[in-house]
Amino acid sequence: MTTTERFIFANRQGRRIVGLIDYPPGDAPVPRTLVLCHGYGGDKDGRYLRAIADAITGAGGATVRFDFTDGAGESDGTLAGASVTGYADDLDDVLDYVAQRPRLAGSALGIGGHSYAGQVVLVVAARRSDLAAVYFLSGVYARGGDGTMATVVGRIAAPLVIIHAGADREVPLAQAESLAQAAGSRVVAYEVIAGADHNFIAPG
Repeated sequence: MTTTERFIFANRQGRRIVGLIDYPPGDAPVPRTLVLCHGYGGDKDGRYLRAIADAITGAGGATVRFDFTDGAGESDGTLAGASVTGYADDLDDVLDYVAQRPRLAGSALGIGGHSYAGQVVLVVAARRSDLAAVYFLSGVYARGGDGTMATVVGRIAAPLVIIHAGADREVPLAQAESLAQAAGSRVVAYEVIAGADHNFIAPG
């Protein structure tokens, strides 16, 4: 059966990060791991994150879910201090921590960001060459005509998968379209889920 391991460690600023690792059955090394990042005001226990974790562990992979510092979960800080920069540093630190776990040490690592964390995973992917894939889940690409994200995306080597909710009222589809245009051939899959709301929990 699948197992869930709770972890706590101090990030580069000495602040506590709390998270969960969902492992597939057995004790063998895990070939693929996806680190899932919640959006603004979310947490590691979000229904859509748990659903993704169940699907991936069922297919033999592992997932990592954690609360950003300055978020709404168990990690240190309050939501008032949230920033893409701070969240990106947290994700970097989690990736380094995960790479040291015995069953995950040789795992191909992917990162996935929902909503606000869409921009976070892009920032991290631009500065790491060890990622197998980047998942953009109804994510925020850029706001207010900020052109700097195109430069960031230009530095990403990993393949990108874009998934958007067709009935999303919080993040417009234009965000996904802008990322797809900036990333070009590095987008290996692009899917709009008809009828899905922002958190992918609409009936059906």
